[in-house]
Amino acid sequence: MQPLPVTALKNPLFESLYRFKFFNPIQTQIFFSLYQTNKNILVGAPTGSGKTIMSELAILNLIKEQPKKKVVYIAPLKALVKERLRDWQPRFAKIKKSVV
Repeated sequence: MQPLPVTALKNPLFESLYRFKFFNPIQTQIFFSLYQTNKNILVGAPTGSGKTIMSELAILNLIKEQPKKKVVYIAPLKALVKERLRDWQPRFAKIKKSVV
């Protein structure tokens, strides 16, 4: 399978959120379902497989389709949530979205 380029987002603002040029194989396989549909999806993948980026694809889909909606991110540890907060606040500010 060919890695999907970040340009598949077809939105320069969204593309600017990523420093890499291509999604990894798992992200490539699930890209369409996460970014172009509103289906419920359960992703079971090992640590380090890019699940956070996958959740971001779903978030970006919601922003694209229903910009006034809000997203709740849940993680099993408070430290993981704090890490996401530190990462997402400056990145999502680029697309004029706040993270609290």
